[in-house]
Amino acid sequence: MKIKLITLAFLVISFSIMGQNYTGDSWAQAKAKGEGTISLAYVQTFGFVYKDGDKLTGVCVDIMDDFVKFVNEKKQVKLTSQFVGDGTAFKGMYDKVKASTGGVFGLGNITITDERKKEVKFSPPFITNLAFLITQNSVGNLAKMEDLPTTFGKLTAYTAKGTLNEKRIQEMKKSYFPDMKVVLTATSQETFEKIASDPNGFAYLDLAYYLEAVQQRKPLKRHPIGDKASEQFGFAMPLNSDWFPVMDEFFKANGGYMNSPQYKGILKKHLGEIGVKLLQSANK
Repeated sequence: MKIKLITLAFLVISFSIMGQNYTGDSWAQAKAKGEGTISLAYVQTFGFVYKDGDKLTGVCVDIMDDFVKFVNEKKQVKLTSQFVGDGTAFKGMYDKVKASTGGVFGLGNITITDERKKEVKFSPPFITNLAFLITQNSVGNLAKMEDLPTTFGKLTAYTAKGTLNEKRIQEMKKSYFPDMKVVLTATSQETFEKIASDPNGFAYLDLAYYLEAVQQRKPLKRHPIGDKASEQFGFAMPLNSDWFPVMDEFFKANGGYMNSPQYKGILKKHLGEIGVKLLQSANK
């Protein structure tokens, strides 16, 4: 009886875990059937994935729409997409994609790193991200990183757990400011809200959140000495995904997707003139 109960409990746990993951058709399945469905997990990020009324839109969403059209038209496979998850947390989205199978894609501000390449597959990069060191306007300008203990001495660092920006904050603490007070948040949006409300807070935040601050006229400013422009964003896929060659072909077609008027129009539409100019300055 005990063995049966243990076995039943194991099965319940196993099905529960499996139910938490996402699934989508593999490229092999879609190609064989002439049709398929992919699942799009996401984290809501200003400009990249956000709600316009009840509809999700943004840079990532529009690019994936173009990818679906490419597969439909160039590969003669009727591909459809569906959104999965609630989009509230980066770590939740990333972990689900990592544990999923088949045609599952992660959308949002997902930085491509060597460490993450061991956990997920990435599409070719679709944008060079900028990360800014941000405080409220009342904080003095940071002239050099060595001045952190004096200029930011009374401030608290906020950062979302599990993100590259958390890593940046921890490296700053280790290298320049060992006594730095660090408060972990659940999401980057929460971090943004913390520094918007706390005059004694600071954070590393991606371009999207800086643009959100500008649009909402928040009393926030960036400290250019801390600008980071080396990382790139990509769409994440489970390690077992066979969709990379198709995505690679999409990004390379017709002289390169990122050189196309369509792509440039998407950036301007969702990131605005300020965002486009910042990206152009980073790529010079």
